Amino acid sequence: MRLMSKLLIATLLTSSIVTLGCSKEAPQKDENRSSTVSTTKKVTDKEKLTSEQKSQKRILEYVKRAISVNRDYQLKGIRIRQTKDVKDLPGWKVYFLDIDLKIIKQKGKEITVHDKIFSNGKYIVRDFINIVNRSSLKDKLVPDMDSSFYRKDHLIYGKATAPNKIVVFSDPICPFCQGYLPKLLKAAKENPDKIALYYYHFPLIMLHKEAPTVIKAAMAAEKKGVKDVMEKVYAKKFNLDTGDEKKILDAFNKAMGTDITLKDIHAKDIEARYQFDKEMADKMMISGTPTVYVNGKKDFSRRKYLEIIKKK
Repeated sequence: MRLMSKLLIATLLTSSIVTLGCSKEAPQKDENRSSTVSTTKKVTDKEKLTSEQKSQKRILEYVKRAISVNRDYQLKGIRIRQTKDVKDLPGWKVYFLDIDLKIIKQKGKEITVHDKIFSNGKYIVRDFINIVNRSSLKDKLVPDMDSSFYRKDHLIYGKATAPNKIVVFSDPICPFCQGYLPKLLKAAKENPDKIALYYYHFPLIMLHKEAPTVIKAAMAAEKKGVKDVMEKVYAKKFNLDTGDEKKILDAFNKAMGTDITLKDIHAKDIEARYQFDKEMADKMMISGTPTVYVNGKKDFSRRKYLEIIKKK
C-alpha cells in the first residue's frame, strides 16, 4: 500500500509549485501605544487563524481538483490530519493528508492513501531538495503519533501505565531488525515500570518473501498461548528465502516447538490483524524497518530507549 500511495500521489499532484493566493500579513504592534497593544494582538491572532483556515481550504481544493482529473479513482473525502512548521523554512508548513478514494476498476474498492505537501499560504510544493547533500525534506518530515497506536493487543512488554510509550514497526526477517529488536525487547521486558512497548508487524515483502508467513505463524502461536513469541522468532532468524507457506511453517514449527497449520495462519482474526498492522504503518507513512516512535515522536537514532532505562 505504501508503494501504491507514492505512485498514486505522484500521479495526482504533478505540479511542483502552485500559487494558492495571498495570505494576509498581521498588523505591526505599536510600541508607543500600550493601551492599543492588547486589542491589536487579539485582532492579529484572529487574522492568523483566518489566514491558516484559508490556506487549508485552498490546499484541499487544489488536491481535490488534481484527483478529479484521474479516471481510475473517485474521491470520497480528504482531510488534513496534521500540520507542522518547517524548521528550516520560516513561514512554511508541512500538511499531512488522508485521502479516501474509490478504485473504479476494482469494483468500487475503497482505500485511504497518505501524503504530505508544503505550503506558505501562497505557494504549494511537493518537496524541497537540499542541493548540498541532495536530501529530500519530505522524507525527513513525519507525522507525530497519537494515542490510538497504544492498543492493548499490541502491548508486547511493559505496563500500559508506564510513562514512556515506545512503538516499533518491524520485520522479523530484516537483518537490521534482527540485530536491533532483541535489545529493545529485553530492555522493555526488564523495565516494565519505565517502558510500555507496542509492536506492529511491517513485512518488507519485496525483500523478504517469507515474512508474511512467519509473521502470521507468530501471531497464531501467540493466539495459542506461546509466551515471548517475538523474542523467540528474532532469536531463531527465519531467513528461508522462500514464499512456500508449507516449507516455512515446517521450519517454524520445528524451531519453535509449535504445531501451527495453514488453517491457523489464514484464520480471519489473524488475517485481520495482519492487515490492520499494515494499514497503521501506511498511516504513519513508514517505508523501512525498524521504525521506532518514543512518546509520539519518531526516534531517528533508535537509541532513546537506552536513555530511558538509565534514568532512575
